[in-house]
This record gives sequence, structure tokens and C-alpha cells, in this order.
Amino acid sequence: MFNIYNFKNRNNKETEENFFTKKFVEKPSSFTKYEDPNQEFSSKELQVSLWYLKNKSLLYKVAAIVLMVINAVMIGFSLWKWGVFFVEYASFKNNEAHLAASINYTNINTHFAAQPVQIIRTQVFSGRGDSYDVVAELVNPNERFLVWFDYYFIINGKKTNVQKTFLLPGESRFVPMLGVKELGNGAPTLVLENNTYERISNRLVADVPAWQRYRLNFSVSDFVFSKSLAQEGNNVDAVQFSFTNNSPYNYIAPDFYLALLQNDQLVGMLPFHLERINSLETKKIDLRSFVPNLAVTGVAVYPLINIYDATVYAP
Repeated sequence: MFNIYNFKNRNNKETEENFFTKKFVEKPSSFTKYEDPNQEFSSKELQVSLWYLKNKSLLYKVAAIVLMVINAVMIGFSLWKWGVFFVEYASFKNNEAHLAASINYTNINTHFAAQPVQIIRTQVFSGRGDSYDVVAELVNPNERFLVWFDYYFIINGKKTNVQKTFLLPGESRFVPMLGVKELGNGAPTLVLENNTYERISNRLVADVPAWQRYRLNFSVSDFVFSKSLAQEGNNVDAVQFSFTNNSPYNYIAPDFYLALLQNDQLVGMLPFHLERINSLETKKIDLRSFVPNLAVTGVAVYPLINIYDATVYAP
């Protein structure tokens, strides 16, 4: 029979099957859209749980393999170290014996420790009036130690005033005690006390002698010694010279000792002080000596400048 509802003359059976299939057959449900009515867990948690249950056996196998590999590596490393120990056992015992041995560091400490200041000689010169000038020559044998110390002289059992000074590393210098009374016949004895050593770091100064010469570069020129024409006892001899700072540094309030020489032999000492001397500056120095019967043919200047102290430098 002709059916007007049969599209393109399809039979009724096919139409009914298609109809019921389309209307009543639904797609499989998905957990991604699942909503827990109790709100205890989400669809994401449900997916993770299902994935874990499906792959639980595989995860167990992977974990077991990883642990076995780690265990094999550790056992192999242990066996290798034990093998090295047994092979080098003799060497190990020798090292153990050396470590247990006692080492005497006395010689090493002596080598690196600061050496005491050396006293070369002590001299006595006539001073003004009835006084005397006592001068000692000292040497700092340490190449990297600046030394501070107190010094005084003992003359006929009496102690002179205590003076404080320093010696730069490797420096040789005179330390005087001027205007000593009642010298008598006793030979003066120099005493050094309260020695304090300051090590000069290699990082600060690589070549100590060159570093010091570069900063303490002074020169004397145009020296003139004028003998007084006054009567004996009232003489005032003049010591005049030009003093030049050849270093590239300016110094504030430096002190100096002037060694008076006769044919290169020390015959007296004079101190002098400058308020300031700049780099490449030349100053005219005019000093007076009240020592009778003094003859001077040359001079030498000894600076008392601690060049390791930043305060001695002028801007």
C-alpha cells in the first residue's frame, strides 16, 4: 500500500526501526559529566581513581624495576670500593702510620716568626754644654714585619727617659737619646721593651724593599757646614742643605734625624721637623749645632715616617 508518510517509498518496517533507533537509543554515558549528588568528590577525582585502578599493576612493576636498579647500583659501588680498599690496603696502612706520627713544628714556627731587633752598636757623642748624646744603631732583620718598641738606656745603673719608635721591615736606623746628663765612665746599655710586630700582607705589598724605597725617596744637595767664629763655649755651627722629596707623595708633619758625618763616620745627630713636604718639593734646611769642636763633612737623613699609616699622607 502506498504510504504518504513513507519518505521515498520506504517500507514501513525500515521506517519504524529508524524511528525507534533515533528516538530511544542513547549514546554511552561519560564520567566526565558525572556530578556527585553528595558533593564528596569531583569527576576529575573519579577519573584519576579509575586511571590508578587500571594501571595499578603497571605502576607496581615500574616501582619494583626502579628500586632494583638503584639497589644494583649501590651494591656495585660498594663492591668496587671494597675492591679498591683491599688492593690499596698496604698504602692505607702507611698513610695511617704517617697521620699518627708526631710532627715537630718548632723549626717551621721559627722560620715564619718575627726575629728580634738587632743592636749593632752604641756610641756616645758630646752634646751641648755638659750633656751627651747617646746613639744606638738598630736593624730590623724581618722582611715583612713592621716593629714598634719602647727603648731607653741604662747608664751607671740609672734609667733614661723611655722613648717609643718603630722600624720598617729591613730598616737600619739610628735611635738617639739626646741631652743625657751625668754620663760618668759607665758604658750605656740599650734596652728594648714592649716589642709589637705587624706583618705586611703579600696582598698589600708584593715587593717590600722596592715599595719602601719608592715612598721614602729623599735626597740632600748643596750641603754647607759653617763653623762658628765665636769664642769656645758659645759656638753655634750652621748645618745647611737642600732637602728634596723625590717621591710622588705628599707628607704631613714628618720627622727626621740628621746624621752628622766626618769622613763617613758618625759624629753627631740632629733632629728636625717639617710641617709638610710635597712631592718634588725642595726645602732649604738650616740647623744649628751647639756641640764644641765639631767638624762635619757630610750628612745623611733618616726619615721617621711610617709609610704603612695612611694618616702620614697629605691629600
